[in-house]
Amino acid sequence: MSDQPPLPPGAESLSVVLPHKPSASLSCTSIKGTANILIVFLNGLGLPQSHWWPCITQFLSLDHVHPSILTYDRYGQGLTTDPDPQDDGGQSSLPPGHRHDIVSITKDLHVLIEIISTNHQLPLSETPLIFVANSIGCPLARYYSQTYPSTVAGLILLDSYMTDTNFIDLYPDPDALGFDEHSLPDGITIENIRAAREGMGKLFHPRVTNKEGFWRGNITLLLPHSYEPKLLGWRQDDGGKGPYLTVVGHDWDVFAEESLRMKGMTKAVAMAYTNPAWGLYNEGLVRITSEERGRRLIAARAGHFIQQGRPDLVAEQVETVVILVAEELKTTD
Repeated sequence: MSDQPPLPPGAESLSVVLPHKPSASLSCTSIKGTANILIVFLNGLGLPQSHWWPCITQFLSLDHVHPSILTYDRYGQGLTTDPDPQDDGGQSSLPPGHRHDIVSITKDLHVLIEIISTNHQLPLSETPLIFVANSIGCPLARYYSQTYPSTVAGLILLDSYMTDTNFIDLYPDPDALGFDEHSLPDGITIENIRAAREGMGKLFHPRVTNKEGFWRGNITLLLPHSYEPKLLGWRQDDGGKGPYLTVVGHDWDVFAEESLRMKGMTKAVAMAYTNPAWGLYNEGLVRITSEERGRRLIAARAGHFIQQGRPDLVAEQVETVVILVAEELKTTD
């Protein structure tokens, strides 16, 4: 694709077949590093792996330890044209177009990491993982961390998908018993609220189909809160400390402007309801690790796709976490 950014220096494009899904392949890009650390970049639904490449290029230009790096497109996404073999023509109990979920994607990811670790001669039991994720990739990073405890040493979560809402309920229900029209903020009408609920429902409700076929209907069940479950860090002898965690939120003004692309949404509604709910979610999200290892910040001038709007910020945050993990790795040698 001509509109793709160039591959980062030293990157190799791979087509990887997972043993448990032999009829399909995943498009991956990997860089072999000089340290026993593996960084894995996790896409949202909106942008493929290529949108991480400018961040990685900037990261590689900094003076630091160079870990191995992996980006990939999930089945039916970006350069991975094969659908998930689990989507086998209606044999699943899930709705049409939604035949694989975060559980199966997490398993796929683990197998992929095992393959890449072997290719890079990185013993997985001795190699801390760092996840850099955007949107739906953030719950995937969390679910992997709790499914495979003591494997993940760092997490950088960029504008995480909110797992505690169906996105319609971000806004009051004008038809609910006891609803008071006068409780609405200045400049917001019942019609604005109805339009926001309808628009968000059609686009972002967990059961809405997507090109990838990623069924999100059980995410709220598996991750009902931003602030739990607590995650274990990579080292099992560190007194129960969690992974290094950086939670990055979007710029409220930029996101409010982006929201205007959604039919019926207004900046006033985004500022009064969507942004505060997301901010509250991020406040909880930073608590999934030990207090001294979690930090939260806002990506100035960036909307939801922070890796696209601020690749420089992402590169800086990755460098910070890599340095912390590398120092911790030295103490285990």
